[in-house]
Amino acid sequence: MLAKNSRELALLLEAHGLPWKELVEMTSKRPSYAARYARDENDYWTVVVDLGDRRTAISNGPTLPKASKRIRQAVALLLEVSEHSFDLIDDVRLGPSLTRALKRLQASQQRLEEQEARAETERLAVARALTKLGISRRDAGILLGVSGQRVQQLLEKCAD
Repeated sequence: MLAKNSRELALLLEAHGLPWKELVEMTSKRPSYAARYARDENDYWTVVVDLGDRRTAISNGPTLPKASKRIRQAVALLLEVSEHSFDLIDDVRLGPSLTRALKRLQASQQRLEEQEARAETERLAVARALTKLGISRRDAGILLGVSGQRVQQLLEKCAD
């Protein structure tokens, strides 16, 4: 099971007896650096990280993941630490109009996720009501626009 947010992660770690409070404390004390990404004339992503004390890490890559991996390695080498001992905060420079469009898209996606969560809650309530009336899970699924198996999963989730 993958956690969708920090609350779910805390509950998951707690359920397995893992010290989530200590993990959160450890990760909150890690140094973080801004990684500025920009496209160059060769269609590569150039990444610059200012490390202070007149030290700057610079790297590039043909894709964002490749550039991200390379800059993490460069920062780790300059600082002489593990690649996992710091956080990089991505700042992708796309120009004002594209940045605004991307932010609008992200806001729309967030609203959609919230609407999907509300729909799932309503689906569960209606599934419960339909099955209490004696309607089969298969028929309830047809009425809800999901499979009978999904109705079963919703009802089991509700029972937990």
